[in-house]
Amino acid sequence: MVPGPLEVAAAFGAQLASGDFWAAIGQTLLSVFIGLVIVLVISTPLSIAMGRVRFIRESLWAVIEFLKPIPPVALIPLTLLLWGISPTMKLFLVVFGSLWPLLTQMTYGVREADGVALSMARSYRLGGLRTIRSVIVPSLLPFTATGLRVSASIALIISVVTEMITGAAGIGKSITLAQVSGLLPTMYALIITTGLLGLGLNALFRLGERRMLFWHASQREEKE
Repeated sequence: MVPGPLEVAAAFGAQLASGDFWAAIGQTLLSVFIGLVIVLVISTPLSIAMGRVRFIRESLWAVIEFLKPIPPVALIPLTLLLWGISPTMKLFLVVFGSLWPLLTQMTYGVREADGVALSMARSYRLGGLRTIRSVIVPSLLPFTATGLRVSASIALIISVVTEMITGAAGIGKSITLAQVSGLLPTMYALIITTGLLGLGLNALFRLGERRMLFWHASQREEKE
């Protein structure tokens, strides 16, 4: 039997007053944000190398295209054998699943760098580091912002699903426990919470994107 809106709203209000509810949200978001930091650290040098060096791009692209379609949940049995039900297990799956959108976007961003600006950098002998900072990074940032928003949504989904399947601490585990206990209003309240977390993450990254890319044409067009 599906509970009514008032029952779900009452259950949601009860959850807001629960310390376990906020602890579960914290566990889920912690894995999301740490995973995104790791993904960004991996993607930045790798995308620059792939975008600027054809040999590296052609050597790695087939491997990346092979790994991208593998669903992270298919790796749960392996990760349980390696780390058991632990934050490391969940973090590995979050990183594995959310890496590819950001890496792909950043690689495209490097390849979209202005050819004239790169030629001028070579003419003025700016060197590799200054060329990356002054030419490649400005081209990379809009693609990075888009990739991070996509990867953040994927990271949240993977974190919650992993918690539901393995019993790792987080909002997903709370959803499963509520379902098993027959607390359907609480279960739906927690599902709604997951959706709200997704909206919140998207709004947070959009705000960061507007502040970081205030100089970019896309942001000026949105203001107009």
